[in-house]
Amino acid sequence: MLIDHLVVSGSHLKETCEYVEDSLGVRMEDGGKHKLFGTHNKLLGLNDGLYLECIAVDPSVPKPPYSRWFNLDNFSGNPRLTNWVCSCENLNAKLAKLPIKVGEILNVSRGKLNWEIVVPQSGLLPFDGLFPAFIKWQSMHDHPSKKLKANDYNLSNLKITHPEGEQIKYLLSDLDDKRVSIEVGKIFGLTAEFSNNFGKKVILG
Repeated sequence: MLIDHLVVSGSHLKETCEYVEDSLGVRMEDGGKHKLFGTHNKLLGLNDGLYLECIAVDPSVPKPPYSRWFNLDNFSGNPRLTNWVCSCENLNAKLAKLPIKVGEILNVSRGKLNWEIVVPQSGLLPFDGLFPAFIKWQSMHDHPSKKLKANDYNLSNLKITHPEGEQIKYLLSDLDDKRVSIEVGKIFGLTAEFSNNFGKKVILG
């Protein structure tokens, strides 16, 4: 299991993209709309097949009769890094092994992209949203990173801090990604450090 992408949420997509663009000094690329959840996004390619997703509620469509993913119905404040998503080969097997309820497997599409993703009924992932969402793309040949410009940024570290950090670490024992650090802390949070070949370092949180 590896990191697939990182999610930056905001109340409005424009200001969410501006937060990332101002921080990294690069431009987001067009994404699209998610009809199932009434959201829209833009994307940013990173090195090593990763990408950043800026996402927000799409005000042009009605609210669905269920909770939106990534707890967007309850988002408030400034744009920030809210979620991380991990790729899994077998979502059913992954969920069966976990002693906690993470969510249901849903089929989602955007344009020609099709994927399965685990979404909790409440919209909020376990451990105050700091547990990763699990995703499986219909075809890795269609993975967003294949079509995005790979900007000169590497993910150096993704830090998850939570009072139950040890439990999160135990539940993610099959996570094969040394860039991820899970720590115990009274104040929970998610921060990502990026670096480029010119020595620039940027932290998004």
